[in-house]
This record gives sequence, C-alpha cells and structure tokens, in this order.
Amino acid sequence: MQRTKMLATAAASLLAAAALVGVTSHAKDEPVAQNTTTVWVDGKGYSGFSDKLNKKHAEMEAKGWKFGDLEIYTENGDMQGAFVTYVR
Repeated sequence: MQRTKMLATAAASLLAAAALVGVTSHAKDEPVAQNTTTVWVDGKGYSGFSDKLNKKHAEMEAKGWKFGDLEIYTENGDMQGAFVTYVR
C-alpha cells in the first residue's frame, strides 16, 4: 500500500510538471485571447448553412471579433449546426 501511494504521488508530480511546461510554452508561443465568445449557427436545411456561417463571420468581424474555432454538432448522425468561437 505504501508503494502504491509513492507511485501515485510520483505520477501526480510528473503530470503537474508536464502541465506546467505545456502552459509555459503556450504563453511564449502566442498570446492568450483576452475575450472569447461562442455563438450557435443553425445547420438545419444544409443548403443554407454556408450562407448563415458566412453572414455570421462578417457580422462578428464588423464587431471586432476574429474567428477562433468551429465545432460541428450532430445528433444521430445528422448535422444540427455549429458552435463557432471568436476571439478579440
């Protein structure tokens, strides 16, 4: 039991050190966005999805936001829409 605790402590220490190195290197490579927002773009009716997405991009860019990420949301194999994240 004592050996298990020691191994668990060592593993936790290594994971913490690895996480710290990852955070430190990220901070040097690129600045962290100060503001983020995520919006929903409805994907029902597939044919209009790209138009909706382009309009949302133009709208957000006009407000000073830049595209950050896009995650498609599906239910039962059908696309429902996308969560789009913007940063400032």
